Amino acid sequence: MRLKVKKTMFLLGVFLLISPVLFSQMAMAEEQPTDTLNIENGNISISEVGKATQAGNTYTFSNDRGLRLTGTSDQYGITVRYGVGTGNPVKLKLDNLQIDTSKNDLCAFSILENASVVIELMDGTDNRLTSADYYAGLQAQNLGGKAGEVRITGTGALTAIGGRGSAGIGGAQNITHWYGTGGNITIDSGTITAAGGEEGAGIGGGYKGDGGVIRISGGMVTARGGKYAAGIGGGHYGLAGSLDTTSENINAHGGDGADTIGNGADYTEKNAGETVIDVQQSTDVKVDTASTARSAQTASSREEEARQDTTEPVRKAGAGSIILSFGLLLLLMGAELGLCKRMEKHCLEDERSQGQ
Repeated sequence: MRLKVKKTMFLLGVFLLISPVLFSQMAMAEEQPTDTLNIENGNISISEVGKATQAGNTYTFSNDRGLRLTGTSDQYGITVRYGVGTGNPVKLKLDNLQIDTSKNDLCAFSILENASVVIELMDGTDNRLTSADYYAGLQAQNLGGKAGEVRITGTGALTAIGGRGSAGIGGAQNITHWYGTGGNITIDSGTITAAGGEEGAGIGGGYKGDGGVIRISGGMVTARGGKYAAGIGGGHYGLAGSLDTTSENINAHGGDGADTIGNGADYTEKNAGETVIDVQQSTDVKVDTASTARSAQTASSREEEARQDTTEPVRKAGAGSIILSFGLLLLLMGAELGLCKRMEKHCLEDERSQGQ
């Protein structure tokens, strides 16, 4: 009887020892409601509509109101995961968000294939996205017919600067993104400045990438292509894609041998160079160049599915700590059980000796 009481007390002591750690980790793993995330606290990953993760924590937010993103960082980025927002775009509000990952081999803001996002530039804010080589500043591209989609609204300002081989807004040249055709890009309002890296369009395709589908209905838009790339349209070797605009305020600058709005170098006969186009008097500018020939040639290359995040993996601290706590509890219980068996053996021997 005394042995059973001692055993019960020992187990209770172990439980009391472990429970603070166990329950604190369970609390950390729970979803926490929020309306704002600061990039200074770590990479942000939008894993579902209304759900984001950062630094091992999971947050929920109202997609109707949108998630506010703010802060300054040179080592963390934002990723909207593959397929998130299809049919119900994720709403993100930028509030003086400043990300410059140009020295950290990271994309500042990536919208993966088949994902859909509405970005609101909050009134009076100045937002800036600068990525490392082979990543677009605001990355939304088309791989194998699966396009990332972004719509930019609001009255604030956005500057997006791509790294080498990548667009300011659109496609990227990456080790897994060799043909960086732009995704579906819509600009409704805001003051937008987009600059491509070498061989990347200001808005459109990265190296060997076509422009994708670009619609500009408003705002003040300035787009400058890198060397051999269009201001708006194809990257180096890339075709124009499809551009439909009713905006009166577009300034486009093409790189060497490229169109201002249209094809990249080596897929154009105009060789427009640094000619500037100012579409302030036009209400209907359309560039629609079929890219079926080159698309057929590169279809096999574009079939590669690049579904991985461009940000660093999100840490699974909560779940890992819970597993560790349970493991420690089981280990202690096993050790205690062995101790109890030894104690029971000694007690039986004592009882036998006393009986004799």
